[in-house]
Amino acid sequence: MEVGKNVRIGLLTATLALAACAGENHNEQLADRVTMAIVANDMRPVEPDFNALARPGLENRAKVGRLSDDLNALGKFKRTHETTPKDAPPLRHTFDADFEKGAWVEDLTFDTDGKIASFHVHPPAAITQ
Repeated sequence: MEVGKNVRIGLLTATLALAACAGENHNEQLADRVTMAIVANDMRPVEPDFNALARPGLENRAKVGRLSDDLNALGKFKRTHETTPKDAPPLRHTFDADFEKGAWVEDLTFDTDGKIASFHVHPPAAITQ
């Protein structure tokens, strides 16, 4: 009887571990939310995720609108996939943002409080600054 219980517990643990691996990580979820806000040309839903120094850039309607147009030209947004290299600085993350007609690269840097300090979206061949 005890062996059967241990097997059930082991199967439940394995199932939960697999389910955790199948979903997006927190950084991908955040990158998804920011990308969707850019596509919608409305950064208000993600403003609290940015630090006070980066937040004023979200109010640049011309810049956000131009970026929104660029991303909308790629078709429907699918999701982001984190591609951060193992040797990247600890607070820097890189993603591929997948759309129907292609993918762009997103570079996200957190501050020490866990807020977004910078978020750059660019075509794959573009060089970030």
